Amino acid sequence: MKKIIAAICGAVTAVSLAGCMQSGPKLEKISTESAPDPDTVKASDYADNLEGLEKYLTALDYLPKEAAPTEMLSGVIGAKSGDRYQFIVDKATVIVELYEYDTDSLGEEGKRVLNEVKTNGEFHVFDESVQIDENIAYKAELSENGKYLLIYNDTSTDIPNVQRKADFTQKVKDFYK
Repeated sequence: MKKIIAAICGAVTAVSLAGCMQSGPKLEKISTESAPDPDTVKASDYADNLEGLEKYLTALDYLPKEAAPTEMLSGVIGAKSGDRYQFIVDKATVIVELYEYDTDSLGEEGKRVLNEVKTNGEFHVFDESVQIDENIAYKAELSENGKYLLIYNDTSTDIPNVQRKADFTQKVKDFYK
């Protein structure tokens, strides 16, 4: 009887795992060789907001054309809005988060996060007064105008991916500077 129950449990587990492996969304692939000439895509042709930045980066083939971003809980870090993208660049999974700040009326949390990024190139989700077990620091880049924050995660050390990250970061930094 125990063997039958064990076999049934094993079969149920195998079926559940197979379902989990197939149920995730398919990630769009972006090639490092397919980008258009950056001189033909002008930031000034796009609105100075998060949506405009995302359309600009999509036109440059830095963000996937078909994938819908995941809306982030941007208020947690004092941002006005934020989106997350996940895609593949030359076999490596890339996760990009973009946030927009209202620099004319920043709250205390927004000021704290932006100051940490300016000072250290990273920020913590919670300030030091919040007692939690793990307050992870997130490496981030800030645009020249201080309005846009970028978190770019790509663990690949291949030269095309490293260069793509540097180019992507520079485009965000220069957007409406």
